[in-house]
Amino acid sequence: MNEEQIIRAIEKALELNSETEFVECKSAKNGFSKDTIKNTLSAFGNTSGGIIVFGIKENADRSLEVVGVTESAMLQERMVTLSAEEMNIILRLEYHNLNIENKDILAVYVPVCESRTRPYYFKTLGMHKGSFVRDGNTDRQMNEEEVRSYVRNAQTDDFDGHCADDVIKEFLSFPKIEKFLHDSAEKAKREFNSGIITDAVLKNIGIIKECNGSLKVTIAGYLIFAKENPQNKFQFERYKIRCVRYRGSGVASDILDKADIVGTLDEQIDAMEAFVLRNIKNSAKIVGTKRVERYEYPKEAIREIVANAVIHRDYRITETYTHVKVFDDRIEVLNPGNLPPGVTVENIKDAQESRNRIIAARLNEMDYLEEYGRGIDIVFAKMSEWKLLPPIFKNTSNSFKVILPGEPLSQLNERQLVIWQYLMDERRVTRKEAEELLPNIPEATLRADLAKMRDIGLLNQMGQAANTYYEATF
Repeated sequence: MNEEQIIRAIEKALELNSETEFVECKSAKNGFSKDTIKNTLSAFGNTSGGIIVFGIKENADRSLEVVGVTESAMLQERMVTLSAEEMNIILRLEYHNLNIENKDILAVYVPVCESRTRPYYFKTLGMHKGSFVRDGNTDRQMNEEEVRSYVRNAQTDDFDGHCADDVIKEFLSFPKIEKFLHDSAEKAKREFNSGIITDAVLKNIGIIKECNGSLKVTIAGYLIFAKENPQNKFQFERYKIRCVRYRGSGVASDILDKADIVGTLDEQIDAMEAFVLRNIKNSAKIVGTKRVERYEYPKEAIREIVANAVIHRDYRITETYTHVKVFDDRIEVLNPGNLPPGVTVENIKDAQESRNRIIAARLNEMDYLEEYGRGIDIVFAKMSEWKLLPPIFKNTSNSFKVILPGEPLSQLNERQLVIWQYLMDERRVTRKEAEELLPNIPEATLRADLAKMRDIGLLNQMGQAANTYYEATF
């Protein structure tokens, strides 16, 4: 992270008058205790990285004050020692001596750990008690499932290439495999000998592999080319897509449509897209002699988001499903497991990593990633073309959510969007918290902003007078 980016992140925190997801502030007037730093080191290393700023004080009311530091070299030495001796792995921290508001401060950039080395934790407490994640602007201790999820990620070796238990070649659809090979050969302008599908060919495309001395079907091979629904087998029964259309903005509202989608991965993508399209508004007009349909969300964006959910899902997690939720004001797609190793919310437009290399390659060849490597760019461009807000990405330690905001959310002003994003994490907000999020905004303006959000159904107003607060309906 370069110095300009670090300064920009610190200035944003000062503008908000609050610590952020990426900035933690410490006064360090009398040095610091490792107990005040270890949780944040772990949290930043396990989440998306972040900046520890020495010389900015968080007051009792949680506001920020630049107080400066006088012993920058000593602070840096202590951080080097803490990182090298007290944590389970050595991270290469970056140190920047900066001047903010005419005071010297020390900014320490903590990079995100490689997935194979996580969780990153304080050795004295051990993995289960010393592992933290960044949750909003606070450090939260991981629960047992989150720790297990990180350990699984560290051990990953292309899970989709593992042998599927009790699955033999006879369970595959050879007509589907033959069509796939024929289409691939046609695109590459090479010959294909119909009716001749050797084990060598199947091994080459990752459908089968040798396990314990015999050829077995891989997880990717079965999920894409199964003769019957893969979910019919016990070990794959949780690989469903649970789709729900709600009336309104929250899951407490009435359900208008629902479906549990099963089938091979390509069939699931098609069915997910069809479910979403039948549950969003559609207008049509005649252009020349043709009837042109326009959905309230761009079809290309929907296609990319649902395809990515299937392709990049963490198939090692079988405790829950992929969820698609269609509301009056947005579409949400929630996947078990966080982003693939090497991918963050910040670099998601550029990264092309996949935890399921065989699945990604085969479905790309089947045109389920029509713009391979540019899919997220397409989503951003199409949402802008529809005059909708850009997609929102939420990455946690055990799930990843994509939100396509609809027209009602696109009516929000910048202040209301700040409040809406806060509510996505916190679920409720008081007027005082809104004022802290948006300093220097007149109270009357914030009241009007909250009232409009209430009137369009995003908030419920609760309490009275000084005890008034607002709960998210989504």
